[in-house]
Formats: sequence, C-alpha cells, structure tokens
Amino acid sequence: MSAGKIHAAREHSVSGAFVFLLLGVFAVFSTLLVLLSAQLYRVTVEQTQDHNDQRVLGSYLMNVVRGNDVADAVYVARMGETDALCFVLEAEDGCYVTYVYCWDGMLRELFAEAGEEFVPEYGETICPAQAFHPTLEGQMLTMRLVDGKGREQTLQAALVCGAGREALP
Repeated sequence: MSAGKIHAAREHSVSGAFVFLLLGVFAVFSTLLVLLSAQLYRVTVEQTQDHNDQRVLGSYLMNVVRGNDVADAVYVARMGETDALCFVLEAEDGCYVTYVYCWDGMLRELFAEAGEEFVPEYGETICPAQAFHPTLEGQMLTMRLVDGKGREQTLQAALVCGAGREALP
C-alpha cells in the first residue's frame, strides 16, 4: 500500500469520527433544549394557573356582591365557626339565603331556604381559600381573603342599594 493511500484512509476515518462527534453533540444539545423548554413551559403553566386562581376569587366575590346588591338584601353573619357573607332573596314561594364562606380550605357558596340549618359541608366549592372574613359597616362591605397559597387580599365594595340588613332570625 502506498503512503498516499494510507494518509487518505486516515483522513477519512478522522473526518468520519468528527461527523459522528458533531452529530452526538447536536443530539445532546437538542435533548437539553427540549428538557429546558418543557421545564419552562411547566413553570409558565403553574404561574398562569396560580394567577388565575387569585383572580377568580376576587372576581367571584365582586360579581356575587354586584349581582345581589338590592335593598336590604346583604348582611354578614357568624355561622358556627365561620364568617359568612349572606344575600337574601325574597320570592313568592318563600325567603332564601345565599351564604358565601370559607370551609375546609375552600371558598364555598350555599343556597338554602331561610331558617334552614346551616350545614357548611353542603356548599358548592368555588376555589381554594384559607380564610374569608367579611365585614359590613353601613354601605361599605370589606372582604379580607386569604387564598389557597396564603396570599391575602382585601376587597371593598360600596353597596349601591343601601346599607346592609341585620342577620335573619
């Protein structure tokens, strides 16, 4: 075998090894890019969900107050071990109360006939919350809320249709 052929064979094996090394580096970096992108996507989804949970609580509370802001319909009561924001609905077939309260780590809503026993477990869950403390002074409703992650927010709403009422008997 001549010296030129040996040199050409050696160059061919070195260039082949370089190509495989380059493909291996490309595969490793591609895998890292996919893993890092998946992690970034997961963090973004968690942050978005967390932000939405926080917004839902405030939006729900303000909308339920606005939707039930009629004359003499809003009051705050201590129901057993929990504070409740209460809305009275007087209909032709009777009087009903909607209770909004925090129970077992969730903000809940319970619609019941006035005078029925308050059973907090029966309420529909709205979203995670650690605490909910409404207060009503004249026409100013203040709601202090601690969400599922422990962040506190305070919402205030002025009742348009007049001062709140005394609790139902």
